[in-house]
Amino acid sequence: TTFFDDISRHDDLVPIMRRLSEKVSKRLKSEDLAGQTVVLKLKTAEFKSRTRNKRLEDPTQLADRIFRTGISMLERETDGTKFRLLGIGVTDLTDPARADPPDLVDVQAGRRAAAEAAMDKLREKFGAAAVETGYTFGDKRRDR
Repeated sequence: TTFFDDISRHDDLVPIMRRLSEKVSKRLKSEDLAGQTVVLKLKTAEFKSRTRNKRLEDPTQLADRIFRTGISMLERETDGTKFRLLGIGVTDLTDPARADPPDLVDVQAGRRAAAEAAMDKLREKFGAAAVETGYTFGDKRRDR
């Protein structure tokens, strides 16, 4: 997503990252794919590109996992630099059968996955704006 105005505040980038993660997740699910590497792309106000990758232990289709991985990479990049573009995606596409196994370390992961599945069903039935997360609620930069 290219911004109308350059953005430097981490808190302003978070809802954009969440929406983009949800879009990536929706595409993965609709294409019956999963991705093993999360890719963050940033472009500075000076048009310099920054690309960061993080390989996951297991492939994923979940917006929450894509978002959390992207945020961990974004935190290292938000140092006051102004950005004009933010993108997130996945590579190393694979069969979703081995995606998102139960996590013994992050016991809340299963609850987040169940909540995401419920949100997906609501959006499918009532439209994309039917339900939002706290990250995106009230954000005026809608691009759904």
